[in-house]
Amino acid sequence: MNFHETEVRVRFYEADMWAMGWHGHYVGWFEVGRIELARMFDLMPTHFTELGYVAPIINLNIDYKVMARFDDVVTIRTAVQVPTKAALTFAYEAVRKSDGKLLAKGETTQVLLNDKGELVYIMPEALKDRIEAMVKYCNP
Repeated sequence: MNFHETEVRVRFYEADMWAMGWHGHYVGWFEVGRIELARMFDLMPTHFTELGYVAPIINLNIDYKVMARFDDVVTIRTAVQVPTKAALTFAYEAVRKSDGKLLAKGETTQVLLNDKGELVYIMPEALKDRIEAMVKYCNP
C-alpha cells in the first residue's frame, strides 16, 4: 500500500497539561491527511456536495502507540484501501518526523449517501473514475 504523506505540527492548544498531544486531536490530524489525499483526485467534500452526495464517516478506530509532544512534527500517512463493499476505508499512520516512531495507527470508513440521505450502493459515474484513480494510486 502506498501512503500519501502530510505533515502537521503539534500546536500548543493541541497538547494537554503534560505537553502530550491530546488523543482527540489525532482525529483532526487524520482528517488533514485524508483531505490532502482526496484533493489530489478532486474528491473534496465540495465535489461530493456539488454532485448531490455526502460521504459521512460511519466508523473510526485509533490505536495509540507512543505519545506525541508539543511542537513535534508529525507525518500523517494516509491511504485508501481497495473497497470490498459500498464504502471507502482509509488507513492512517501518525509518525514522529524526528525519530520515525509510530505514534498511532487508525482507520475510518465512509459511505455514500444521496441528497435524500439514502445509502448509495452503486458508485455514480461522476465519482467512479476519480475514486478508482485514488484506489490505484494507493494500491498499485
